[in-house]
Amino acid sequence: MKYLLLLLFSLPLTAQVKESQGGGIKDIGRIPNEPPLYIIDGKKITKWSLKFKKLRPKDIAEILVLFREEAKNLFGSSAKYGAVYLITKETFRKAKALANNPPNRRLNKEEQLYAEIWEFYQTYRLIVVSGKITDKQGKPLANIRVYNKDRNTETYTDSLGNYTIKADRWDMLMVHCCTSCKLITDEEKTQEINFEGSFEGTYKEAEKAYIEEMIKQIPPRAIAQISEDYCATPLFVLDGMPMDKKKFREKTSRQKISKEIHYLTPAAATAICCSGAINGVLVAVTEKAKKKYDKRQARKAQKKQ
Repeated sequence: MKYLLLLLFSLPLTAQVKESQGGGIKDIGRIPNEPPLYIIDGKKITKWSLKFKKLRPKDIAEILVLFREEAKNLFGSSAKYGAVYLITKETFRKAKALANNPPNRRLNKEEQLYAEIWEFYQTYRLIVVSGKITDKQGKPLANIRVYNKDRNTETYTDSLGNYTIKADRWDMLMVHCCTSCKLITDEEKTQEINFEGSFEGTYKEAEKAYIEEMIKQIPPRAIAQISEDYCATPLFVLDGMPMDKKKFREKTSRQKISKEIHYLTPAAATAICCSGAINGVLVAVTEKAKKKYDKRQARKAQKKQ
């Protein structure tokens, strides 16, 4: 058993895995020899020092695998071949306890590390997205392909139109079906853009609106800890593409925005982005994308005439 962990680390991180309906693997792609970056309980570990670290499989609570591009964006060039982020059971227990019962004071250095580990886990762990696909009349559609573009995985709806698929918080889910259909992620909501309850303004104003919305959902005794609530992270979308907060701020500061940044409340956002939007969404559209959209709409209008 002591070699099981090292065997796990030798698996390829850049292989493109495609799951079939039954969960089998169709294609694992190219197998590289380059080692990934290993991170245990928030600390970077070299491949060689890992051999001398006494870590047994039963000591591990969570393993998060990050592929090349995402890993490099998070950890720099040392993660250019991917990253494996491990959290031991002891650390996971302490991090969870801290998140559930934050102290009424400033966090010390050790607590800050646990808070960062919990934030990372909540942000990059896989979530299970489930829902239903129907036609315009509300009748369920069977054997419809639901595709996770970012993870290159897929699943198909059952006879009642239901589906379940694993995804990261920012993954893009696509549906391939005849004519138009609805992807339902909640009994009363469909995946369509709805700006009811949205906020228009600058990034700082939108972010402020987001924080105010989150405060409404937090018990009064915990309001003082809002700056330390690492689980309450909104989804960021630019020109229809989900991304992390850092990339969103960089791109919106460099490019001209057609309209002010919108903040969608969790109620309106869940209808667009599934469970990845349970904390709301900040949405922006660049002028370039808006012009392309206007041109397409103009061409459609001409064809109808």
